[in-house]
Amino acid sequence: MTTFLWVWLVGHAIAVALVFAFTVRLGRPVRVGQRPPAAVVVAVKGHDYEFDEFLVRLFQQDYPAFRVIFAVESADDVAVPAIEKYRALAPDRVTLVVAERRKDEGQKTTNLRAAVATLTPEDEILVLADADIWPEPDWLSRLIEPLVAAEADTVSGFAWLIVKDGRLSSYVLTAMAASIATIPRLPMLNPCWGGSTAMRQQMFRDLNIAEKWRGTLSDDLQLTNVVQAAGGRIAAPREILLRTAVKTGGFAAVTAEARRWFMLVRIYMPVSYAITLAAMTFAALGWIVAIVGTLALRLDAAVVLVLALLLNWLRAGSRALLVRRLWGEVGVEENAAYLRLDPLVSPIATILNAIYGWSALRLKRTTWAGTTYEINRPQDVQVLKREGLRG
Repeated sequence: MTTFLWVWLVGHAIAVALVFAFTVRLGRPVRVGQRPPAAVVVAVKGHDYEFDEFLVRLFQQDYPAFRVIFAVESADDVAVPAIEKYRALAPDRVTLVVAERRKDEGQKTTNLRAAVATLTPEDEILVLADADIWPEPDWLSRLIEPLVAAEADTVSGFAWLIVKDGRLSSYVLTAMAASIATIPRLPMLNPCWGGSTAMRQQMFRDLNIAEKWRGTLSDDLQLTNVVQAAGGRIAAPREILLRTAVKTGGFAAVTAEARRWFMLVRIYMPVSYAITLAAMTFAALGWIVAIVGTLALRLDAAVVLVLALLLNWLRAGSRALLVRRLWGEVGVEENAAYLRLDPLVSPIATILNAIYGWSALRLKRTTWAGTTYEINRPQDVQVLKREGLRG
């Protein structure tokens, strides 16, 4: 047991060191020469509490040539009035598309395919965005910069969660997300995230992505697979962290969300799922053995546990530096509670991550945004139930 604990502690120390390395030169200025016209595609369902903030920030972008295509599943969606307000103010920059309801794919996928069908030749850059992110004014510029510089074929970002309800479950979910957001930016590890991804429309057409989205539940993991299979380069600049407000309905909601994510990774990217599951299991076992050994009054376990917690405090300090460099005092203030709790919450998050990962090993059904799906293969999805009605 002693050997395992010390090997685990070394691995934990390396993981903490990587977070420090992530902050090096963080916050570099944007250097965009050309600014080709862009179309931002947003699939929307409902008017959540963060949607108004997203709209304000979206139309405050310092990028001069962009328009927005919103896609909803029905004309009576409660998000439509807010969208119509912006379309009235800028009719040449806002398009609203009403998609159909299908029984053989995710509704978000249906919305996205309906939206991209309205792209014009002038929309040189295609940007995919979620309706709950808080983009900084330079968000579009940072996304498009590597494309203009020919450094990447697709550019994506990661979510940085901001707890808004003070629930322990929300802090645990935030700790899970932070562990992903600060991983090393290596091309082989960079997935496309549907919340913030950009590529040239020509590449989107050449790869026939709209058709390869057909029948899918995960638009971003399918997009990742298509780009990687074509030998495309996926960049994820460290500065593209999108603040996203989070309010959970307790651990039941966190469990459902985490299990769905692991299920999708297992189905769309099985090799990544296996590697991730192995790493999460090792990390969780370390905490479990250290805690149980300490309770059993083993000195070696107690020493490792104390050192691991000290490393957690160092990692929290690095993340505090991250939020200060990216968002200044506002970022420090809104992350203060999370950063104080993270050293103690992250072991819980690590253990739960492993449990959720294993529990998704045979999972085929999930309920997402009021719709229950069964998924067998990447492009084999069936709607079982929609908002209390049979699909």
